[in-house]
Amino acid sequence: MSKQLVAGVLMRIQLIYLVFLFTLTSIQAQPKITKLTGGHNAWPPYIEENGKGLINDIVSAAFRAQGIEFEIKTAPFSRIVMMVEDRQIDLVVALWTTEERRKNFLFSAPYFYNELVLVSKKTNSIDYQGLESLRYRSVATVRGYGYHVLLDSIDELGIIDVLNLHTCLEQVNKGRAEVAIADYLAFEYERSKKLEYNQLQAYHPALIHWPLHIGVSMLHPNADQIIKRFNLGLAQIQGSGEYNKILSTYIEDNRFKVALSTVP
Repeated sequence: MSKQLVAGVLMRIQLIYLVFLFTLTSIQAQPKITKLTGGHNAWPPYIEENGKGLINDIVSAAFRAQGIEFEIKTAPFSRIVMMVEDRQIDLVVALWTTEERRKNFLFSAPYFYNELVLVSKKTNSIDYQGLESLRYRSVATVRGYGYHVLLDSIDELGIIDVLNLHTCLEQVNKGRAEVAIADYLAFEYERSKKLEYNQLQAYHPALIHWPLHIGVSMLHPNADQIIKRFNLGLAQIQGSGEYNKILSTYIEDNRFKVALSTVP
């Protein structure tokens, strides 16, 4: 073997070693994440006023599998988004993707699928034809929720923005809005808690089955790492059976098998 060839091989080995050292140094230079804080508005049974609920259990389990402590703060949804943008908290714990949001947020793999439905009073039934059923109607919605993008093309739609689903249902129950948009599981949960809501009904098939993610601001210095760690943890709890065990404690209605069947 010629001296030139040996020198060339050694140079390549040195280059590979330097690249390895640089990569290793970059990984080690990243601050170790030990605790994260997420936020959302109260959204039972996903998120109770104290932060507990289905979402907390899933997200906490995924991060815990990666050795990360996690907690949830509750506040109005639009306020939570501002808190994430201002770095007061690390992530939005439950977020639907939209084109506009993808400009500012990194999204995890989906960890659940929401079944969005229309809700009206039984005494004020509508001829349900999907989103077109909303034409010329008043609809109660939660301010800042991603489903507003579905409403942009609906003619003569009167939107009543409120702070949470409970208030949406109150608007319909009291005749202030003709319909509300709701996640079906959350609607059934609210209906089970208040006798008056037995006069409300949901329409099927659902408007949309929408994947649910955690969202981290692109401006967060550890955004990529947070998303990667969550995705790894999610895969771990799905593989171990912990994920399905969590779901089984909350979901009893057979109609939710549609949502469960789409979870990877």
